[in-house]
Amino acid sequence: MNIAVVDLGTNTFNCSVVSLNGSHFTTLLDFHEYPQLGAKGVAYGIISDDAMERGLQSLKVIKEKIAPYHCEKVSLIGTSALQNAKNANIFCTKAKELFDFDITIISGEQEAELIFWGNDTAVDIADKTALILDIGGGSNECIICQKDKILWKHSFECGMQRIVSQFGLAHPLTDQRIANINNYLSEKFQLLTETVAHYNIDMLIGSAGAFDVFRSIYFAQIGKSNPDSVSEEIPLEHFRQIVNFITTKPIDEIEAMKGMSIPRAPLLPISGCIADFVLSKYEIPRLIQSSYSLKEGLIRTMI
Repeated sequence: MNIAVVDLGTNTFNCSVVSLNGSHFTTLLDFHEYPQLGAKGVAYGIISDDAMERGLQSLKVIKEKIAPYHCEKVSLIGTSALQNAKNANIFCTKAKELFDFDITIISGEQEAELIFWGNDTAVDIADKTALILDIGGGSNECIICQKDKILWKHSFECGMQRIVSQFGLAHPLTDQRIANINNYLSEKFQLLTETVAHYNIDMLIGSAGAFDVFRSIYFAQIGKSNPDSVSEEIPLEHFRQIVNFITTKPIDEIEAMKGMSIPRAPLLPISGCIADFVLSKYEIPRLIQSSYSLKEGLIRTMI
């Protein structure tokens, strides 16, 4: 049986078509659309007219790309931008009218749980304690976990687009802007700070999105091909070299980096600031990139 799963994020729509076979799945198609649904609106609780149009155009592309696979089920999950938008019902109604798509909007806590199951599938946590960080446009999901077990989870409303709304976006980022972002994150992550104090965190699992790009850049720098594995360790030294580069260079130099994803380039410095803040603040010794996230977690609940 073929199914399609679509994660309707604040910046990116992530789509996978998979074939279910017992307790396993095979990915037939995996792609991304970049409508930036939350741009210029997420901080105000709306979807702007331009973003609405971009989002619907992305749904049109998704409809066309998945059609050849004759999926028995298509699940579309709305997260932060749709959770908070006063006009989310208009977008959902148009999605149904134009494409016969039913969108399910989930809470931040539900999102965090699905993200956990996706990452638990990708990363062998073994007997360690991990902090999963999923950096989104509207929110950042944080999950403290062990193998097959959530110890704590929370969704923080301080994603990339909210930071841009608060402090603007520039390439390069100035030292003052980075300091302002760190102060903002320190305030927003206060509950995380209090909670982490009760655990010995062995690793940060960076969940897909920006972390996939960090992995691609790292591999390009060391001359390693991008294998089919769904998780890889990125040494902290290399990760911080990448963050230092993308926060201190103009956008054309960032886009020119080997391994860069051009659509993700403008906001990647913000992602780098968030990830580096968490690694440094909580003195986490290892960074593991995971290619799985919410949609793989949803697939896992179906098999």
